[in-house]
Amino acid sequence: MVIGLLVRNFKTYSGINYIPLTQGQNFCGLVGNNGIGKSSVLEALDCFFNNKQWSHNVITKKSGIQKTRPHVVPIFLIKTEEISAGNRELAIKLSEYIWELDENDINISQNKLHFKTFQEQLVALKRTFDKDNYLLLPLGQSYDGVSNLSIFNTKKLGELFITNFDKALLQMADTELSIFDPLVIELKEKFEYIYIPKDIDPESFTQLETKEIQSLMGETLIDIVEKCVPQNKIQEINGSLNQFIESLSSILEEYSFRTVGERQVNLRKHDVYKLIIEAYFKIRKLHKKEGDHWLEMASLSSGEKQKAIIEIAYQFLKNQKKNTDRIILAIDEPESSLHMSACYDQFNKLFEISLLCRQLIFTTHWYGFIPTVEDGCVSVISKRGGEHVFDSVGIGSYREAIKQSNRTSQGKLPYDIRLKSINDFVQSVITSILTDEPYNWLICEGTSEKIYFEKYLKDIKKDKKLRIIPVGGASEIKRIYNNLQVAYEDFRKEIKGKVILISDTDTEIVQYATRDELKNLICFRMVNTEKNRRTELVRMDSTLVSPKTEIEDALNGKLFYQTLLDFQNDHPDIQNVLSDVNDPLEEAAYFALDLSPSKRKILENFFDSGNIKFEFANRYASRISDEFSVPGWIDDIKKLY
Repeated sequence: MVIGLLVRNFKTYSGINYIPLTQGQNFCGLVGNNGIGKSSVLEALDCFFNNKQWSHNVITKKSGIQKTRPHVVPIFLIKTEEISAGNRELAIKLSEYIWELDENDINISQNKLHFKTFQEQLVALKRTFDKDNYLLLPLGQSYDGVSNLSIFNTKKLGELFITNFDKALLQMADTELSIFDPLVIELKEKFEYIYIPKDIDPESFTQLETKEIQSLMGETLIDIVEKCVPQNKIQEINGSLNQFIESLSSILEEYSFRTVGERQVNLRKHDVYKLIIEAYFKIRKLHKKEGDHWLEMASLSSGEKQKAIIEIAYQFLKNQKKNTDRIILAIDEPESSLHMSACYDQFNKLFEISLLCRQLIFTTHWYGFIPTVEDGCVSVISKRGGEHVFDSVGIGSYREAIKQSNRTSQGKLPYDIRLKSINDFVQSVITSILTDEPYNWLICEGTSEKIYFEKYLKDIKKDKKLRIIPVGGASEIKRIYNNLQVAYEDFRKEIKGKVILISDTDTEIVQYATRDELKNLICFRMVNTEKNRRTELVRMDSTLVSPKTEIEDALNGKLFYQTLLDFQNDHPDIQNVLSDVNDPLEEAAYFALDLSPSKRKILENFFDSGNIKFEFANRYASRISDEFSVPGWIDDIKKLY
């Protein structure tokens, strides 16, 4: 993947700028005001990977292109084994230099600020990737195709790679950088960068003969036609046609139909395939089925065209292309022309695409995806004192990350991302429940909860247009509820869809008043009641606050027990927890297992460790069937929809 890139005098960027893209996540967003340079990042990568025409900053006209030396230098994070044997030794040597590079090694003081941004990103990367197995390679090109390392071209680099390097010099010369040419070429060929600009013509883009569509399919039209019409078939056609010409010659005696020259030209493979593509594929355009009819792309709305492009990319990557690990997909403002109510679905699809390819990079003005996406990275681009500034935030832990960023930037973060993301998300929810065919929403605490709800509610999910969203804890649910109820007031009579928010009952409980009169905005807390040995959904300010109840405590006890058995070999403590449990009933797991306080504590620690909650949820959900009863509180939620 590309973790970031250095651009010099490219489009909106004057001088050298380092733009961080990710802390190791596949889902990478660029946000900021109009004209700030978001699209320029995607275009710069397009120039590097696909040799597109460069767009230079205005400073190049004033000072001359030789002096300003525009360049684009992506920083690659790649497994060592992915580099070919011929280039591996060079790549490892360069990577070791980058992993250990110090701020004092950077030549110019201004460049040290960019290096500092990279160093901060490196701290996050080191938590997930180790330098023994992963290479960091800052390798790009200047406007004239010369290999370039931007700020990483230092005196130390020269001493490392050039024998008898002149120590009076501060960096390697262009001619000396040619040692990296084979590695640059390999990196460019290793990835397929597909760029979808905001102003793209959807009808043209979605034609089968475009390079982008063929990259998404994983094979060219020539490859496809060759399977249908192999070389031996063309030889058969040539043979039959030659027989026909010979038969004419025998009739005409002294005359014959021939090509110029002694050697007679037959049908060539390339010509046949080109004719088939022209006559068969070029006349076919993408259509969308609406009822019993097929509509051309041209007759769809701008928003529908935008959705179609994303859907096609998703379906091709999921079902058609075999090696999707080479694809870096870049999309400029995927929410463009979409109704606010459709934004969530669009970004949810983008997140699914990011799981299918090497990396997804997008620009956007819609922040509503931030509370709803499980993992990813957002780079905020702004300007301070006329200079571009970049703040990188990990979505998975964005609330804490924002606190840290505010501390390190003395509170000068360009946006209150948390506020804007919640506001955009709330607007999307409200507009979606006002339509004649409204969406319905279930907002829960975490990803594991979503897994259970997705499985248990799958029978109503499509019919009720139900969206299940994890937002990262009870305090966030409170924040979203409070925002929703304010917006709800303005549209109370028009609301047709329903929003239900579900929290756990934690030791440190988040309590707040909710309003019963808002019939389509309902907030519940789940709690196990000793009196009737079942899980109940209670108001957030209910006096029923114990026992502590997480969703795992409220699952089918028998199925919970069977799933827990899967983990006992790798987690011996689970054997101890289950030693006295025999044939549990299908009541809530909390009551079915009936554990002592000490064993309950062991089980809590088990679920709090590593990625266990997520793994357990997936295994439990895979076992759900008609053999096991559905928890009563799940049926209660279904009835509300």
